[in-house]
Amino acid sequence: MKGRMVEIGALAAIALVVAVGGKSVLANLATHKAPASAAFVVLIAAAAVALRRTYRVPNAETQVVVTKYVAYLVAAALALWDVLAPARWIPGSCIAAAEVALVFDIITIWARKNVAGGA
Repeated sequence: MKGRMVEIGALAAIALVVAVGGKSVLANLATHKAPASAAFVVLIAAAAVALRRTYRVPNAETQVVVTKYVAYLVAAALALWDVLAPARWIPGSCIAAAEVALVFDIITIWARKNVAGGA
């Protein structure tokens, strides 16, 4: 139980940092297009591999895990788009997608704790 609360706390801290400093980070990434693009392509590829692995071995949590991975995948794709072809609406959309992914991740961790712990 304590480990899950630490994980939830860490994800909440990350969500706060993304909300407060997300635009600055995206602006800094845009100044370094090549390394940022490479990092986002690797991140997107890793998410795609994780999605494929999840589909190959389905279990009771497959739908939740796939939804979580897709939310992170959308945030990474928007960040890549912002680095390669910036537009006014992309930074806000990227931050919103990342926040949705983080909050969904927090909710799934909390729900697992309640089901597993009986609390």
